[in-house]
Amino acid sequence: MPKRFRAKTVVLVFFGATVAGVYFATQLRLAYPSDFRRPWGDALAVNLTHYWIWGALVPVVVFLGRRFRFENQGWLALPVHAAASIVLTTVELAAAGLILLYAVRVPETEGSLLKVFQRNFHSSLPTYWLILFVYWALDYAGRAARLKVSLTEARLDALKTQLNPHFLFNTLNSISSLMYTDTEAADRMMTRLSDLLRSTIHNNGAQEVTLREELEFVDRYLEIEKIRFEERLRVRIDVEPAALDGLVPAFSLQPLVENAVRHGIGPLESGGSLAIEGRRANGRLVVRITDDGAGPREQPIREGIGLTNTRARLDELYGGAASLQTGNGNGGGFFVELAVPYRTPGGVRA
Repeated sequence: MPKRFRAKTVVLVFFGATVAGVYFATQLRLAYPSDFRRPWGDALAVNLTHYWIWGALVPVVVFLGRRFRFENQGWLALPVHAAASIVLTTVELAAAGLILLYAVRVPETEGSLLKVFQRNFHSSLPTYWLILFVYWALDYAGRAARLKVSLTEARLDALKTQLNPHFLFNTLNSISSLMYTDTEAADRMMTRLSDLLRSTIHNNGAQEVTLREELEFVDRYLEIEKIRFEERLRVRIDVEPAALDGLVPAFSLQPLVENAVRHGIGPLESGGSLAIEGRRANGRLVVRITDDGAGPREQPIREGIGLTNTRARLDELYGGAASLQTGNGNGGGFFVELAVPYRTPGGVRA
């Protein structure tokens, strides 16, 4: 456990014990019959002593709660905690009684440890169970949160592994075709592919990268396609400098650009133009990919693996805060517009 986390936990336990002590001191001072009430000083001394000692015993209760759980030992955990509650309550009352008798010298004990046990045992015993149940509740909530994060990351990783083989298969197929017509071009394409795959390895599992990094990856992909398409593929990139530091899902633009190249520009003998635009707008990072190619053949548009998985990743990462819009371009072609909340690696938001 990090030292900072331990210190924070100690402060929270001390604060909780103090609040409990003050609360029950007001009860002892105001709510009890007049012959049993105590002055404020005695009421605070008595209750703060009891609850500060319980605060010191919290690590013991947590240890037992972690060691003996119903999901591990079943109902055998019940007698263990029942015995532990009796033992720790006895320890707490003995320590409090000695402090009140000989250190603080509060007359609440009337000179006898036996009086401390008689008056406080039944009211003090539930404190053990309260601490135990609070620990279990927090522990289960933390486990659920960590499990949710793990499942989300697993789903995102699964979606990414679907995209990468899809792109790899298409690229290797192009290299295979060029081997019979232009070995030099095939060799250049293989070199570019090696650079591209090296970039994916260096990603290190990050789910988000800056738009600048994502565009560098897309540029490596486009270098591969330019070898095959030559002058038939014309690319224009227009991104505002302020947008380059914004975060986008890693490997999210490449499949969208690949769709534009292969389904929009590829079928045309004359080729076509591809435009990638990026900007910040109203607290969002907006990236628009447009081609003037063949456009979709079917209406409504039937989305393939690239668009489907990109939507799924946006939903996993941002929920309803992100969007992916598609449609026909002006005068033909197709566009895809991705919008996510603007954030930078340092956590800056617009």
